[in-house]
Amino acid sequence: MIVPGASGFIGRNLISSVPSDWEVLALYNQSHDFPVWVKQMKLRHVTAVRCDLTDEAAVRDLADRVGPGFDMCVFLAANGDPAYSVDHPIQDVHATVVTLLCFLSCFKVAKLVYFSSGAVYDGLHGMVSPDVAVSPHLPYAISHWVCEHYVRAFVRQGRVGQYMNLRFFGAYGPYEPARKIYGRLVRRFGFERVPKFSVRGDGNNYIDAMYVDDTIRGILSVLESDKGDLTVDFCSGAPLTVNELVRAAARAFGIAEVEIEHTGQVPEYINFHASAETMAHLFHFRPKICLEEGLQRFAEFLKRREEAQNG
Repeated sequence: MIVPGASGFIGRNLISSVPSDWEVLALYNQSHDFPVWVKQMKLRHVTAVRCDLTDEAAVRDLADRVGPGFDMCVFLAANGDPAYSVDHPIQDVHATVVTLLCFLSCFKVAKLVYFSSGAVYDGLHGMVSPDVAVSPHLPYAISHWVCEHYVRAFVRQGRVGQYMNLRFFGAYGPYEPARKIYGRLVRRFGFERVPKFSVRGDGNNYIDAMYVDDTIRGILSVLESDKGDLTVDFCSGAPLTVNELVRAAARAFGIAEVEIEHTGQVPEYINFHASAETMAHLFHFRPKICLEEGLQRFAEFLKRREEAQNG
């Protein structure tokens, strides 16, 4: 298996959870700590290789060195920050679209799981699904939508045998970026014990994220299935407004009342939600970890990591 973008949030959780008899080529670029982390985690089945996936010559050289064919690929390389895409759309295209094009121009994979985003439904309201027409305006959403089409184009070219576009709605847990809301909630309510929290916008936009252990279980269920050539929503199916999330997180850490401050605007205002039933029907997957348990697990991870860093 090859995993472009393996050094990111989902990537680290994935490669540390796949069966140890799977040979994994884990591609990274700017995360210089990644090879050390792989050794520290004793992931002997994982080989970390640095490659700039926006550089076609570098990707072709890598394919010449390691071989161009793989049984499976989970493609995770992308810009992961919707807000960044608004101010830097060109860089967003390079990080999300160019990386995929360079990779699939140089490698062949029998089964490709492309990690798309629920953001492709940008601008819609209410229940959504892959059956509805989309016309996003957010650059982040446009890039992922375009990539879904390119995946199918490479299938027609014979470079991809079978594909699965997973429109992912989000996760939280170990190794998530510090900017994300779940880690900030854990630190504010679990560690600092401060009953105040600031959110961007009015807080009435939806958020639908599952604990990352469930996410990895879902990915593995897709990889191990014989089903393919589909676009599927990958979500918990139980969205909360951001305001509801903040209050629920406070209660999870024993804080009954919380003051929520609303500032600025959010670049990705989500008024839509999706169903988890297709993942359940096709792959027998449903998230199992409730929000309270997930936040507590995340808090324990952050505490252990801080203790290790402080010696």
